[in-house]
This record gives sequence, C-alpha cells and structure tokens, in this order.
Amino acid sequence: MKQIADAAGRDSNVIVVSDHGFAPFHTSVNLTNILRNAGIDTSKVGIRTSGPAADIYVNLQNRELGGTVDLATYRTLVAQITDAVKNAVDPNARFNYSLKDQRIFTVVETRPLQCDAGTGQCISKTIGQDYGDVFALMAPGYNFDGIQNPGVARQGDAPFNAATTMLSMPNFHGAHGHDPELPVMSATFIAAGPQIRKDTVVRHMRNIDVAPTIMRILGSAPQQVDGEVLGQVLR
Repeated sequence: MKQIADAAGRDSNVIVVSDHGFAPFHTSVNLTNILRNAGIDTSKVGIRTSGPAADIYVNLQNRELGGTVDLATYRTLVAQITDAVKNAVDPNARFNYSLKDQRIFTVVETRPLQCDAGTGQCISKTIGQDYGDVFALMAPGYNFDGIQNPGVARQGDAPFNAATTMLSMPNFHGAHGHDPELPVMSATFIAAGPQIRKDTVVRHMRNIDVAPTIMRILGSAPQQVDGEVLGQVLR
C-alpha cells in the first residue's frame, strides 16, 4: 500500500478493494451420490452446482421440457431431497471441524408446494422463479467442484467408490462463491491519503459503498446510487 501511495503522490487518496474474500476448501462433495445413497432416483432430477451451492430441479411435467414427473411424485421427491441434504453429514473428525452436528449443509430452502400459481411454480422470500425446487448451501470447507478422476479418498475415509462416495479429496483448494455473510468472505478495503482518517477500522461495508465514497472525496454529491458514503473513514 505504501508503494502505491508513494507512486500516486502525497496529495492523492488511494483506495484498494477486492471483490470478495476467500474461503478455502478441503473436501469435494458429490451431490448425486448424496441423493442416490438416500434412495432417490436421480434420473428424475436435474442438479446444478456452483462452488458450495446447489439447485436441485425435479423433472416436473408441464414445467420442464420433456418433464416426466407427475404432481404426486413431485411432492414426494421434493420432501425426500430436502431430507437428504438436511441430513447429509461428515463423520470424519479430521475434516468436519467447521460443521454443526456434523451436518454438511448450513442452508436448505424448499420451494413451497401450494400457491395460486400451482404446484411447481410457487416462490417465496428465499426461493425465486429460477431457483431449484430445493436450494442448498454447504459450510466452509466443502465444495462441489474439484472432484478428481479417479477419485481420491480422504484420510480416515473408506476407499473411494465412484457410485457411492459422497466426500473426497479435491484437486484444488480454493474457489469462487460462498455465503457473503461469512467473515472470511469479507472484501478487502484499505484507504490512505490526505482526506482519509488515520487508524480507522471499518467494521462493516459493501463494495457498492466505494463509488459514493470516492465521489465525496472528489467533491461530488452522490445521487441515485445504491451505496452509502463511508463517512467514518473520511476526515
């Protein structure tokens, strides 16, 4: 930071930010095997994963292209999937230190089954139109990416079995995407200069606050912006 400030000059205000924090992971998770091991017919669902998050869609008739699942089966599958992810655990004490009661998933949200729009079309505050019928988010340390081929068992686990193993060693150890409320996902914010208050710690900020703060430094009044001026860092 000092090198940047020196290069910019003593009269310059310098702000350094990152777009997100960083959550490393130690375990790759196979969601298909979690569902299979719970007795769920995975040919009737579509699974979309990204980092530690997953959307699970039931192949519902009259909603999905080529949908084959009737309404009664849909309701049963949604309940089974919800239970499967809620009850998924990691019993390996070498890796499960970030978990509560060994449970892998910290967030499990289910599409409401009844509404005026009809079963399979319902939304809620946590399940939007394009979400899966079940949305699930895992604890730090667990990720859907990086599954090795052939798979590699973690220390203390049973030998790797492609058809049943849920948790295995990843082929890399960091990834994009996680719950933005996690402390480790907090973005970097460093500021220095003649208009920056010295030795001030920012306890909470959002990236959308950076632009209006810069506008205030430049003498312009922020208007029609989503963020707020970080007044506590300014002289």
